[in-house]
Amino acid sequence: MKNNFSSNGTSYEFLGNSSQTVLVFIHGLGLNKEMWQYQINEFKREYNILTYDLFGHGLSSRSKKKPSLSIFTQQLYDLLVELNLSKVVLLGFSLGGMIARHFSKTYPLMIDGLVILNSPHKRSDSAQDAVQKRFLQVKEEGPSSTVSDAIKRWFTPEFDKKHKEITDLVRTWVLSNESDVYSENYHVLVTGIDEVIGLNGMISCPTLVVTSDQDFGNGPEMAQSIANEIFGARLIIIQGLRHMALFERPKEINDHLHDFFKILLSEER
Repeated sequence: MKNNFSSNGTSYEFLGNSSQTVLVFIHGLGLNKEMWQYQINEFKREYNILTYDLFGHGLSSRSKKKPSLSIFTQQLYDLLVELNLSKVVLLGFSLGGMIARHFSKTYPLMIDGLVILNSPHKRSDSAQDAVQKRFLQVKEEGPSSTVSDAIKRWFTPEFDKKHKEITDLVRTWVLSNESDVYSENYHVLVTGIDEVIGLNGMISCPTLVVTSDQDFGNGPEMAQSIANEIFGARLIIIQGLRHMALFERPKEINDHLHDFFKILLSEER
């Protein structure tokens, strides 16, 4: 796919035709649109695919204002308007899942469906202290200070050992972030939960919530809480994986997405 830039400096790739459902993929903190490679290859024949880099990530420019979920929501809205896309299905991973929920509450008429993958909800005091501590470490020492621990939280030890080329690629993506921009974006992950929960409005579109049983920062209890707030949401817990289930067992994830899309399209008809 050809890389393009919107008028506000957002790097994006778009593939498909106007007769197909549009799937918009929103990546996580410190990553970029390339993280969706397994989903793009799987779904590009059946759907329109839109991937893009969040402000301050990948090839996109940094935000002109202090990053927040509202800023990231506005970025996506401006991109969809510029591409003349009025109805989409959002798929958000981690921080991207927070943005997807915020967008769905802000612009509900633009959303046909929602997929939330390994994304946080209200944290316990100890969990909030832990993510706050990581943020302060990133602010003082940059992304290199936390990336090794992140890889351990994100991948199972067995996968890291057997597929070092993949975990090293993810490590490279994180380390490519500019330190000051990364810390600003990291702060959104720390404080953004309150921004999502406190936003008026309900999410009423068909929704799939997925996480892993060993995703310690975005685990089953959080996923259940997210699903409980969305009427009719479907919840799936992947066994034996951590944060990066998308990379460890992409076929399993894609099978669940296929099933959800079939239900979504049948409901639209």
